[in-house]
Amino acid sequence: FNPNCNVQFGEGGAGTFSDGKLVSRTKDKAFRKKKVFDIFIENGADDKIAYISKPHIGTDKLITIIKNIREKIISMGGEFRYNSCLTNIDIKENKIQKIEINHHEWLDTNILVLALGHSARDTFKMLYEHKILMEPKPFAVGIRIQHPQSLINLNQYGLTNHEKLDPASYKLTYKASNNRGVYSFCMCPGGFVINASSEPGKLAINGMSYNDRGSENANSALIVTVSSKDYGNNPLDGIEFQRDLEKKAYDLGNGKIPVQLLKDYKNNTISTQIGSVKPLFKGAYKFANINDIFPSSINFALKEAIEYFKTKIDNYNMDDALLAAVESRTSSPVRIIRNDKGESNILGLYPCGEGAGYAGGITSAAIDGIKVAEWIASKYQPFKKDS
Repeated sequence: FNPNCNVQFGEGGAGTFSDGKLVSRTKDKAFRKKKVFDIFIENGADDKIAYISKPHIGTDKLITIIKNIREKIISMGGEFRYNSCLTNIDIKENKIQKIEINHHEWLDTNILVLALGHSARDTFKMLYEHKILMEPKPFAVGIRIQHPQSLINLNQYGLTNHEKLDPASYKLTYKASNNRGVYSFCMCPGGFVINASSEPGKLAINGMSYNDRGSENANSALIVTVSSKDYGNNPLDGIEFQRDLEKKAYDLGNGKIPVQLLKDYKNNTISTQIGSVKPLFKGAYKFANINDIFPSSINFALKEAIEYFKTKIDNYNMDDALLAAVESRTSSPVRIIRNDKGESNILGLYPCGEGAGYAGGITSAAIDGIKVAEWIASKYQPFKKDS
């Protein structure tokens, strides 16, 4: 395990390893979304992503596409610095002057785009210490649940398989009786559950699919909303809430992904053997009692929601459904505040994308990146009204 280069922080970030789902509810009157899709297609994505209702690329394809994008940027004069952590910033008269890399190298700049991703916890702390304005943001935590893909196909299509139909997906929402929102998230047809940890002694998971979505299982996060009422009003309190869950998950699994059959999760007992659902993980797993990870209110909401979801997908609450924990990185727990020109309270510093609290996935984060680029460009050459 390398805390500086892992599923969260490798080339392309977590998006590369969460299979490239491009669905977005972002309103896009400026057609930035089309630009995002065009860039993906130009760099190797199938052109069908431009017109299908639930566009998806696949981890195996994304690895090459992200490399192609990087090489194109280099050909246009850009530079990439790997193993380079932003460790400090120099501010004078409320403007950024220079940045520190790896605690020893300083670079002069009056523009810094903070496209952090939502797991750059050390950077959030450094920015907070520099009095960059930020606030806690609601997010959600929970589990991954695996079912046979044939079960989902049967419920969605009326048949278990068809050569002309892609593996079926689903979307589920529920308001629990304790007022917690519960919903499916990052649903992966024909996918795998992966170890997506980024800190020593802590364990987080995610889901992914290859381009063909060809595995035997469907998996999805089932997550429960949490807010500052659960963890406090300091901007960094949500991060500590995530860390507490991830440490419990790591300890319960002795570093392996904690896994439990649904019937045993409901009965608060540790599973002893796998049932009819084949475990499909990228990373080692271990039987554990997932109840011990979450506050009782979250366990209650999850169990109630799963029973309700059987009314939407027959046998969704099957005893052998396989649960894993902890899904804690669904979205950023922090929002870095910016003005109507995209800048933070420090001039020249531009919070951007999902980690900064302004996006909720690959497409919306990319759209926000384009918006930030437009804001920066307008400082040097203001847009004409007719452009």
